[in-house]
Amino acid sequence: MRAIRRLAMAVLLSAVLAALLPAQGQGEEHSGISVQGSGISRILAEINTLYQYLSANYLYDIDLEDVDEYLVRALMASLDDPYAEYIPADEGEELDEDISGTYVGIGVYVSKYDPAFIDWDDEESYMLLVTSPFPGGPAERAGLRARDLISHIDGVFIGQMDADEASRLLRGEEGVPMTVTVHRGESVFDITLTPEEVTTPTVSHCMVEGTHVGYIAISTFSEATYHLVSEALIDLTAQGMDKLILDLRNNSGGTVNSACLVANFFTDTDDVILSIEYKEDSGRPTTRLLSSGQTRKHDIETVILINGGSASASEILAAALHDNGKATLVGQQSFGKGIIQDIVPWNDGYIRYTSAHYLTPNGDDIHNVGLTPDVVVEEPEMDDGQIVEYYDFIYAHQDDIIAWIEDNPDYTKENIEAFAAQWEDEVGFDPLYLKILVRNEYIASMDYEDRPLIDTDYDIYLRTALEVLEGV
Repeated sequence: MRAIRRLAMAVLLSAVLAALLPAQGQGEEHSGISVQGSGISRILAEINTLYQYLSANYLYDIDLEDVDEYLVRALMASLDDPYAEYIPADEGEELDEDISGTYVGIGVYVSKYDPAFIDWDDEESYMLLVTSPFPGGPAERAGLRARDLISHIDGVFIGQMDADEASRLLRGEEGVPMTVTVHRGESVFDITLTPEEVTTPTVSHCMVEGTHVGYIAISTFSEATYHLVSEALIDLTAQGMDKLILDLRNNSGGTVNSACLVANFFTDTDDVILSIEYKEDSGRPTTRLLSSGQTRKHDIETVILINGGSASASEILAAALHDNGKATLVGQQSFGKGIIQDIVPWNDGYIRYTSAHYLTPNGDDIHNVGLTPDVVVEEPEMDDGQIVEYYDFIYAHQDDIIAWIEDNPDYTKENIEAFAAQWEDEVGFDPLYLKILVRNEYIASMDYEDRPLIDTDYDIYLRTALEVLEGV
């Protein structure tokens, strides 16, 4: 009976649609739109016909705004492009902030446990943990410190909020003072601070101790990155830098323009940075981007660190310097994202879609291939059994590591090696991972501002880069 009913319903639906939809070959009009042919006009006419039918027969009202949004989402999804998407208005502000590198807030990185894991006897499980105030931002100026805990924002308890909700509340409104309740050790007190436009740090830098080698790490490319790199180069030059390590590991990209601007610092005037090739029907010509003569040049020996997490804009920068003879690539094969997306305003939001592919200065198409380093860093690998043993060791000896750090609080290579020496003969995985584990626990125990930016003992990428520069 169910099969007969389904067949009857199918016949009925076919009859209804046959009565509603004109025969394609007759060139009939429906609601002023011709449905003849097989192009987008026919598809839109069919959707309009279906809408008219549902509008007349569906029991409830149809929300046209929802229809509009879902149609756009469906069209973007049909492109079969992993980078294509519709970004509605309520998410557009976050995209604007990612691109610009600025937002209104108090300038702080925070973290929070999921409410499902709340332990009311453990403050850290339900309060916001300050991981790092932005240098010079409202939070730092007001006295917030790394590892402070926040329980209330303008008197509102945030314990049962998730991280996103609490973070949004913490942003506040530009120019409007807000009060946060801070727990620091045994002390509980209020701090009043005023949100303002702040720049998200995407660049960190330092000198490698005991050398004239500068180090710059770029986490992502925003519109602010160019200026942050400029400031880093000025500071490092003042400290006597004559060689540079540019760390692009795990930099998944960002704005292409920002990467090209950074390339200007290191390439000669009129060097090719990249070529962009568009679809022929777009009417957009192939574009070659050249290095500008308006930027101060830094002609120093440079090593760029890359790995499988280096993609898109970071690959553009790495290739621009490498192909123009300005840098040596060290690390592992990069991700291989050789295509570019356009972001276009649409319905108070945005659409993002792939619009072009690019070629490196040498004319290479790296999409799905990546950049091959000049010097490959071979990381020790663990098989499945060793991975299991590694995590078993963590679970079994976490308290031992913490106790060791409490008894030997100085973050030194000697203390790390001494702990590892107790277990090296008993573990079945590479002892380097054991040393890195202890190193990470030491760093986690420090206040954020005291944590070292680089590790020349156990970061084999960095050690290799220094060896390359020593041989220059």
